[in-house]
Amino acid sequence: MGSDGADQSRLRQLNERAVLAAVRSAGPVRVAQIVEQSGLGRTAVEEVLSSLVTRRWLVEESPAIRGRGRPARSYRFRAEAGYVAGLDIGAYSVRGALTDLDGRVLASVRHPVAPEMRRDERLGTADQVIAECAREAGVPVSRVWAVGAGTTGLVDTTGTVVRANAIPDWAGTNVPAHFTTRLAVADNDSQLAALAEQRHGTPAAGPADMVFLHAGRRTGLALVLDGQLRRGAFGAAADMSALRGVAWEAALQYLHDVVPADVPPLDKAERAFAAARDGDRAARAAVRRYAHAMAVAAATAIAIVDPRLLVLGGSFSRAADVLLEPLTAELTRLCPRVPEVRASELGALCVALGAASLAQDAVHTRLLDPTRGALPTLTSRSL
Repeated sequence: MGSDGADQSRLRQLNERAVLAAVRSAGPVRVAQIVEQSGLGRTAVEEVLSSLVTRRWLVEESPAIRGRGRPARSYRFRAEAGYVAGLDIGAYSVRGALTDLDGRVLASVRHPVAPEMRRDERLGTADQVIAECAREAGVPVSRVWAVGAGTTGLVDTTGTVVRANAIPDWAGTNVPAHFTTRLAVADNDSQLAALAEQRHGTPAAGPADMVFLHAGRRTGLALVLDGQLRRGAFGAAADMSALRGVAWEAALQYLHDVVPADVPPLDKAERAFAAARDGDRAARAAVRRYAHAMAVAAATAIAIVDPRLLVLGGSFSRAADVLLEPLTAELTRLCPRVPEVRASELGALCVALGAASLAQDAVHTRLLDPTRGALPTLTSRSL
């Protein structure tokens, strides 16, 4: 191919990405809007749209007929062309959510595990969760293009777990490397829970600055600053787990001590919250002591960031009716100015949803990468 042909091919590829990006960000969208957003001429846009519809990346929507004249055509990205799996890999469970490429949740599955489970077994459970999510959604597992994983511990930019106190053999695990047949990414669970709150919370895309308090069997903090998840230089932003003055892991024992010893460990906190809800004085006191431990760490982040919003997330957010008031009272005592305090509505699925969002971002980046050549015709196979 001569230089002119190569230049034309390159131009077509760039035009494809520009049009695809315009539809992804605003679809369903009309041709005139695509012209405006992409910066391309109408003829070039029309040619690219026809090609992307033929290759099954876009769908031309049936226009509504209003009055006289030719109705305006609109196009949408085929979010059902592929799927992503979001995983929450923890010490006591592996939870998964399957979404389409626009983030619509189609299935979720949870498998219990134990902290002492071997690394290969835990990762094998993750594979099983992905397969079960696909089966529940009625989707061929080959169409799961990407996997995002949130996991306990400090996770570096390669997706390798640098430190994990809750799982004995987990440090050193490169989580994405396990999913060799798919695009895969990983990050810390609290970071991804905050990402999920930003993308899927109520209201989604709330204040630009947010402190996220991840409360459950594991506890963590995460920051959203200027509308962006802030990981820090080494992925440890807001990680206070090693600070002696922060005793939030031990604070779980306050809740466990007020329920019968024969209650399974995974159910103890929920039972304590239920007892507090019923007016049990010992349980209410335990919840206040737990809230104090949470507030100490949250107040430190608030003092540094001065956010508009603090979100209580994780599985304990379901106990917001008994936990939010003492948490807010402790923050009022500790902070010169308390932000709005809100409970997440995502519950225990928050990490898996954040992991799915991370995977969607990875797919989006790959789709729009002009160095990857022309977009192929979509089939049932992976990206």
